[in-house]
Order: sequence, then structure tokens, then C-alpha cells
Amino acid sequence: MLYARARLIRALGCFVVMKILKRITRHKVRIGGTQHSGWLPEGAVHPLPTPVREVSFNLEIQFDGFGYLLCYVSQEGDLYGDTWHGSFDQAVAVAAEDFGVRPSQWRSVDLPE
Repeated sequence: MLYARARLIRALGCFVVMKILKRITRHKVRIGGTQHSGWLPEGAVHPLPTPVREVSFNLEIQFDGFGYLLCYVSQEGDLYGDTWHGSFDQAVAVAAEDFGVRPSQWRSVDLPE
């Protein structure tokens, strides 16, 4: 998924080239500790919070020709996803908010045209 020079994805009957613009590797984030917030019946046992653990993530900002994807995957590969943004700056801001990434941590990816 991540670290490909460019990805081809089939979307609406056409191929779109995903260009990787920026990358961060092995960024550590503490996750978990979330308390149950849903409805429980009266007298039900409250679930324990999720366990806290430190996870290393690889993050990329990719351009799909229309917007920017913030893509992330844990080193173990069990946590992954992406979010779409209308601007590069929005993708950087979400990475800062969700992963604690500082702008200076991003590295450019030199790709042949």
C-alpha cells in the first residue's frame, strides 16, 4: 500500500495516478485508554477502557489529481486508513491533530516524473 512509487487505483472506470508528496516513517503515537461512551442497560457491567499502547505509524500525503490523501499504516500493519482533504495544508493539519505530527517532520519524496 504505502511506499509504492505511484499507485494505480481503479475509480469510476478510469485509472488515477497517486503521487506521493510527503512521508514520515516510524512516528510513535500512544493510542487507547478510551472509556466506553455508548448506552448500556441499567445494571450492566461497564467495559474496561481499551488498553494503552505505543504504535509506530508510517504516514504519507498523496495527491490524486483532485485532492490530498493522508494515508497511515502501523508498522505491524494492523491499523491503517486514509482521509481525503481539499488542500495540502488541511492534510498536514489533520496529521498534526490526529497523530501529533510537527510540520518539520515531513520529508519530501523525490519521484521521477
